[in-house]
Amino acid sequence: MIITMLDNGANNGRISLKFPGIRKEQIDKIRGEINKGTEQTKKKLKRDPLLAIYRSGDIGIHELYAAEHIRYAFSLITSDVTMRVMDFSVYIDKIGERPTESESALKTRIQNQYGEWFDECSKKRIKVGPIIHVLTEPVTLRDTDAYYCFRRGRARGYLVAGLRLYVDMFKPRKGIK
Repeated sequence: MIITMLDNGANNGRISLKFPGIRKEQIDKIRGEINKGTEQTKKKLKRDPLLAIYRSGDIGIHELYAAEHIRYAFSLITSDVTMRVMDFSVYIDKIGERPTESESALKTRIQNQYGEWFDECSKKRIKVGPIIHVLTEPVTLRDTDAYYCFRRGRARGYLVAGLRLYVDMFKPRKGIK
């Protein structure tokens, strides 16, 4: 029961209230047994730079959605060509007598938006490379600055400017399923 609660993210206070005889040391021992990672592995884990920028208040929720759109478009563009089965459900599905957007139309729209955003970034001298690097690779902003030989904080500036530009152009208000 306790292990299930720890896996589900319940904190120590809730567990100790439900099971009064359990001490914090015992809970930490169980939590340590669940998390089998070594100390070296735990040191290698990095914080998500997007969430850090969001928590600092430099970007809002719409910019996080824009990052998701950019990530998805980049994955669509760089993915391999595969064979797909045709789905006829898009011809039947209606929500409130309005047809829904098909999956292929959504992918095409996202890729076209990405292309337009990329062109606009070039016009405004916003480097897209560092933005894509941060959004698609498990790296920090400091790693990206070092990779592109930028001064400290330059990748963050490009990321914030690029996400704000995407929001100004397309106003994404929800994530992609």
